[in-house]
Amino acid sequence: GHPAMASRSPPSTTEQGVEPEATAREIQACAGGEHTLLKDSIGRIFSSGACGLGWCRRLPISSDLFGWRSVSMAEPARKLIAGYYHNLAIGQRTGLVYSWGCGTFTEGKLEGSIPAFGQGPDAKDDGSHPKLVKGSSHPAIDAAAGAYHSVVWARSGDVLTFGAAQLGQLGRETGGVKDGSGLPVDMTPKPVEGLPDARTDPVTSVGAGFYNTLVTVASGALYCSGENQNSQCGEKARSGSNLRKLARVMASGLDNEQIVKAVGGYCHTLALTRGGRVLTLGCSEDGQRGDGLTGEEIERPIVSEAKLYDTTDTNGSPSNGKAGTKLRAVEIAAGANHSVVLAEGGKVFAFGSNEYGQCGTCLNTHINEDGEDERGPIFTPTLIRLPSEAGTITSVTAGYSHTVLQDEQGKVFTFGQNDNGQLGLGAQHAANPRDMVKPQRAYPLLVE
Repeated sequence: GHPAMASRSPPSTTEQGVEPEATAREIQACAGGEHTLLKDSIGRIFSSGACGLGWCRRLPISSDLFGWRSVSMAEPARKLIAGYYHNLAIGQRTGLVYSWGCGTFTEGKLEGSIPAFGQGPDAKDDGSHPKLVKGSSHPAIDAAAGAYHSVVWARSGDVLTFGAAQLGQLGRETGGVKDGSGLPVDMTPKPVEGLPDARTDPVTSVGAGFYNTLVTVASGALYCSGENQNSQCGEKARSGSNLRKLARVMASGLDNEQIVKAVGGYCHTLALTRGGRVLTLGCSEDGQRGDGLTGEEIERPIVSEAKLYDTTDTNGSPSNGKAGTKLRAVEIAAGANHSVVLAEGGKVFAFGSNEYGQCGTCLNTHINEDGEDERGPIFTPTLIRLPSEAGTITSVTAGYSHTVLQDEQGKVFTFGQNDNGQLGLGAQHAANPRDMVKPQRAYPLLVE
């Protein structure tokens, strides 16, 4: 059936006497690790969940996290980037980058997300409001956030990184700065190494995985740095050795493809081609590569395709019958261990871990020995059934284990884990977060 409705009282765009003029381009919702960020039509930011604002890990989970809190920034936001434990925002007026979050550590010593804030050694991991990233006077085109590092694509054409560097995720040399555990960090934004000359092959997108930086260039090549234990940066010859500088992703299956965007999860990479194919690399135990091969497969190619088939019946509902027309992908998103793809016509597919219903389906659900519903992985792209009030979906993002969709009218739909209030459904769900992971909640819920 259709999902239950859940609502909140959103901040009205007329609160400060501003006439509402919301368009889909102006409103933005994005999933972070265990939080969700929302930008309204005039650039104000709101946050629900644990790492969006006003919380750090020395504090208990409170009902306040399940509602929406206003995030105060020195200027309206043009774009939000929600990371796993920290966030970035690009200012509307200046184009400069701001950061905030709630890393794993609260003792300072440059640990956790503190270097990824780019705010210098005095940055505090205390859930405070966004502050400007230091050392970056270049306005930004876009940005990306990994688990403990940040990536900024500057208007100058450079790609700048800062944060943790222990696995090479910054894609450059870092100097001798160490955190309290002795691991290399660099909190100052500096250009990556290994990209082609920007004058002849300029950058076209930036992305990040947990411990990877991903960059595409105009020629269609994809570059990757960081962890490569699972070949998420391609080429078996490099598997098992982390990449300290950006290197072109080389693998059979990529040779003739032009990549326009790439994103990463905990240990898998999704690459979107100019022709609308979704190519996947890296780990696959939970089905996050969407190639239909189960985790027991011994050999799998470095690169495989997650194929999207329109399986809707004549009523527009997903059917479990034979695959229909193959669709082109237009947007990709990677959670920690699940993947979400927006296809032409506003159809949304998900695959990978579905433990908390983050794939928006009850397929592959069984009763475990404790009498509880347990969801197995989704190994092939599965069409998500949308609520009747949903318009054409125009945006998909994925957090650690939740998913956020947005339609052309700016309506936001969330599903998946809600233990920390990341679905933005209001404090009425705080008393029993497990309510949110039952099968009937594995469908998109409207955030009103």
